Amino acid sequence: MNDKMMLTKNVHALLCEALRRYTQFHKDKSLTNAWTGLGSKTTYAPAINGGYMVFDGMPKPRCDGWLYLTDKGAEIVRQWIDAGFEFEQIEAGNLPPREV
Repeated sequence: MNDKMMLTKNVHALLCEALRRYTQFHKDKSLTNAWTGLGSKTTYAPAINGGYMVFDGMPKPRCDGWLYLTDKGAEIVRQWIDAGFEFEQIEAGNLPPREV
């Protein structure tokens, strides 16, 4: 039985950015306690609505805010890290698979 799912392109891109930020800046923190996103509610809506990320507080309208991974998002990013994906690979365009 295959329990894998395909991430949407938008969610995949946002989680890849979370992976990049985490492996570049926050490896000393847990995945759910590191600021792994910076943007607007509109930009991050796919990840927020999918339950992968949450804001650190609620940003003011038309302002960017910092985001954290939820347990659901952290589980995916952890799988990618365990598979060897790090900052350098993301910057070089070697992205993890959308199927998780």
